Amino acid sequence: MENKKPIIIHIVNSNIYSGLEKVAIEIIEELKDKFDFYYACKDGPIVEILKEKNIKRIKIQKISKKEVLRIEKEYKPDIIHSHDYTATLFCGLFIKDTDIVAHLHNNPIWIKNYIHPYVYAFFKACHNKKIKNILTVSNSIEKEYVFSKYIKDKIQMIGNPVSIDNVVKNIDVTTKKEYDICFTGRLTKQKNPLRFIKIINNLKKDFPDINVVMIGDGELKQKCKNVINKLKLNNNIELLGFINNPYIEMAKSKVFCLTSEWEGYGLVAFEALALGIPCVVSNTGGLVDIVDNSCGKLCKTDMDFIEHIQILLKNKEVYEKYSINAKNKAMQLENVKEYYNKIQDMYYKFSNKK
Repeated sequence: MENKKPIIIHIVNSNIYSGLEKVAIEIIEELKDKFDFYYACKDGPIVEILKEKNIKRIKIQKISKKEVLRIEKEYKPDIIHSHDYTATLFCGLFIKDTDIVAHLHNNPIWIKNYIHPYVYAFFKACHNKKIKNILTVSNSIEKEYVFSKYIKDKIQMIGNPVSIDNVVKNIDVTTKKEYDICFTGRLTKQKNPLRFIKIINNLKKDFPDINVVMIGDGELKQKCKNVINKLKLNNNIELLGFINNPYIEMAKSKVFCLTSEWEGYGLVAFEALALGIPCVVSNTGGLVDIVDNSCGKLCKTDMDFIEHIQILLKNKEVYEKYSINAKNKAMQLENVKEYYNKIQDMYYKFSNKK
């Protein structure tokens, strides 16, 4: 009798293709020979990515009690791999017969707030005995969640699968630098692109011809356009929107800047380092484990951003040193083999199939 592969269903609340979704898809692609994967999500841009990669999709209207129970009953998975808080909340509250691996990619501000209603609901969900592991992408998530000490035995910091080869393949890292600064990320409150535009406006005083690219899309896109127009930065900032392979444009940039309000891991910072680009980023979340003073700057204030970017753009010798250190830092962080081995072992452990 054929030994069927364990069925793993990834449940994702979003319908876009960004950091979280990229990690879920990379897990599926890396381990597809050993497990039978499905990706459950709403309609949206992610659907075309799943088709391109030949990943089986389960269509859902939204994450709800009805949908997670339907998925469990119809597909009879060995493991449900829930990504982030909404999917984990509904799976934890309502799944009774299937083991769950919860995977937290972010540390939203509400996890620090004892009186926030989500905090208690999420805590209740995590107490479901079917949630076997709660994977986090950085230590900051456990440190910031106010009730983490009560679920400490389930929490495992696993980071993100990061590979230099996956970033630099088919990219000419010696390409001419067309941009002074690059911002890559969703145009949302979390990434605070409006703060980034404000910083560029300040830098323009010393660098009138500063050339900046912003890669990404989101609900703040129109607001970003309006502010760029108001500050007369149209000749300085180019909004490229979402790009399937942002590394090509990132490689054309001298400095990478990220102004996140909060950040789970900060995968794009690693990607910038892999391209040899010094990173000037917010001092928050997982970014503190990626960027240090050798390869960039962790910033608390706008002036921190402005002063360090000025140094990098004005002093070629300093810039070259930071660029070399960026590549070295990326090499230290690389972990793909170890990462996928951990995921594989965990899947086998909870599915009881080898």
